[in-house]
Amino acid sequence: MFNMCLHLGMRVCRDEMGNASNSRCPYHGWSYRNDGRIIGLPCHSDAYGGEAGFRKKGQTLLPAPKLASYNGMIFINMDPDAESLEDYLGDFTFCLDYYKKQSGDGLEVLGPQRWPVKAKLKIGAENFAGGMYHTPQTHTSVVETGLFREPKAEKRKVGATYWGGKGGATTYKLRGDLFDERMRYADCTDEMIERAKATWTVQRQQAIGEDGFTISAASVFPNLSFVHNWPKVEDGDDVLPFISI
Repeated sequence: MFNMCLHLGMRVCRDEMGNASNSRCPYHGWSYRNDGRIIGLPCHSDAYGGEAGFRKKGQTLLPAPKLASYNGMIFINMDPDAESLEDYLGDFTFCLDYYKKQSGDGLEVLGPQRWPVKAKLKIGAENFAGGMYHTPQTHTSVVETGLFREPKAEKRKVGATYWGGKGGATTYKLRGDLFDERMRYADCTDEMIERAKATWTVQRQQAIGEDGFTISAASVFPNLSFVHNWPKVEDGDDVLPFISI
């Protein structure tokens, strides 16, 4: 559904997370249930003449033109005649699985990080989908302070870009190792490795192992990007992997 009131288009729900049975437009007080049905319209009889003047029954927030989901992620296309989500993602579903299926316990969703960017969204999408030429200059400070686990410039010398149809992912061909070793390099647990062996095709396992394929950042055009982070845990040699979306 579109998060906009049927009256004058004001944003109805203004919270990014939480639980509520209904939402109320802050402009004129129209309220809606979670399924989009309108349940409250102040002064309906006096201002509109009741149902005869404005029919409240059966009114709902406008539905999305084309909605689909993959692995718990919801996608909306403004074109009702657009191709299916499966066709649009193509082989890029492998990259989404790499991020989303790392644990049998699922993922924990944390609050967002926000920062202003004075650029069009295509610049960010390109940087996450293979535009790594900028890295040694733009991100020099994090290399010098040691926040990267490896010398960034050295990683980029042996990098490769994978194109999965409509989206892209940055990959590295560091060295050809066994599948288990490559997965442990990305801080995958034994449980995650065994589950990957049971569900991934032989070709995908070879891409990880023999070819040395490890995802660092990825984009699904136009506005979905991922970056995998491995910050060190305080007072220890372990790392705590997390994903920024």
